[in-house]
Amino acid sequence: MKIEQQGEFTKAQEMLKKLAQKEVITDEEKNELLYEIERLDRIKLDFDVIPEEMIKQLKEDIPDVTKEDMEKWMQDGSLEYRIIDGQTFFFGVAKRNLYRMSKEAKERRNKAFEEMKKEIPQDKTSEKFMNYIKEVIEEGKKSKTHYVCPKRFKVDYTLTVNPDVVPEGEMIHCWLLFPREIEKQKDIKVIGSKPENYKIAPIDYLQKTIYFEQPADEKGNSTVFNVVYEYTGYGYFNPIDPSTIKPYDESSEVYKKFTAEQKPHLTFTPELKKLAKDIVGDEKNPYLKAQKIYDWICKNITYTTAIEYSTIPNISEYCFENKRGDCGIQAMLFIALCRISGVPAKWESGWSFQPEDENMHDWAEFYVEPYGWLLADPSKGYMKSDNPEIKNFNFGNTDAYRLIANDDYGMELFPPKKFFRTEPVDFQRGEVEWKGGNLYFDKWKWKMKVEEITQ
Repeated sequence: MKIEQQGEFTKAQEMLKKLAQKEVITDEEKNELLYEIERLDRIKLDFDVIPEEMIKQLKEDIPDVTKEDMEKWMQDGSLEYRIIDGQTFFFGVAKRNLYRMSKEAKERRNKAFEEMKKEIPQDKTSEKFMNYIKEVIEEGKKSKTHYVCPKRFKVDYTLTVNPDVVPEGEMIHCWLLFPREIEKQKDIKVIGSKPENYKIAPIDYLQKTIYFEQPADEKGNSTVFNVVYEYTGYGYFNPIDPSTIKPYDESSEVYKKFTAEQKPHLTFTPELKKLAKDIVGDEKNPYLKAQKIYDWICKNITYTTAIEYSTIPNISEYCFENKRGDCGIQAMLFIALCRISGVPAKWESGWSFQPEDENMHDWAEFYVEPYGWLLADPSKGYMKSDNPEIKNFNFGNTDAYRLIANDDYGMELFPPKKFFRTEPVDFQRGEVEWKGGNLYFDKWKWKMKVEEITQ
């Protein structure tokens, strides 16, 4: 929208409201307009740091930083900002991303920190995880199924609705993420919940949920939803010989579905088509096509903390244009480029429980014959190792330290939500609503505790 690009958010929202009130539009068109109004409000929540606060933040790391420095980084795209109703606002974590995008800013920060540097102890956690990967590779070569080295986890997830955002006694509906029962993730068991009654989405729902409802607590109190469950995840390693890759049956459901556009975020724009051709070239082998795409993303896309996906019109296009993005943004670009190149690919996401690095995480899968679906995790990229099997592990293989809730993006939840989703693409933190509407992230908090259970 041109008015939005000019920074006139209030004017844009007023125009959208007037259009939504017209009787000649369909319900679907009205919902699209209403969502655009809400999307602009969500952008305001992401971009909430004023220039005076940003320069103050930067001076903490770079004492001699100037306003001219800040303006330069704004112009080259390193420092994320938006003009909103004539005022400049920076992304909440713009400073963190600046040091990822600007070599100059990073070097100046490091010089300022020189006197504060301390000897960094050996990272025992990385050593532990690396040893686990070595075990997966060793055992995967021996196994007929290649699913090996299981890990069992206990997950304790709590979503807390802020006091008084829903009137006392009004019913609150809550969806929390739940593990999918698949070959690399099994033996799922609910240990307890609050409230006690719940509904688990059927197996064919590709964004897996556990659903609760309960009245809002009395005035002044939070309303708490909690679930505790256990599950077992498996590592996977299968040494791929590219010469054994077979041609696709292009009439198959897998090929037709997973090489198709899936708008809005997997739209085959002319720019993405050209990029795919430039990367893949004359390569015919599907596995090697995917590998070239993975390699290009690892080398050319900088990992940055992302703005909310719900505010991005086309995630794969955004990733290519800005050469930046978090795990899901990079995964979406990988999927788009694979599909354009005739390689079936899809979304997968949930959480990563890699020791000392528990966080929401997204990645992709691509399909080749006769091996089936293989993981590709471009944001984690290449591991630091001289052993090529370890170095390339995140292309084609997987570890057990994942909670997989989603096998696609933007799917309907169970039971269906009545109002707009807080996160219409991914599903990791949860969704909440009541008869008065959706409750966005600023209306509730979440907390996850994870325990690895010795088997």
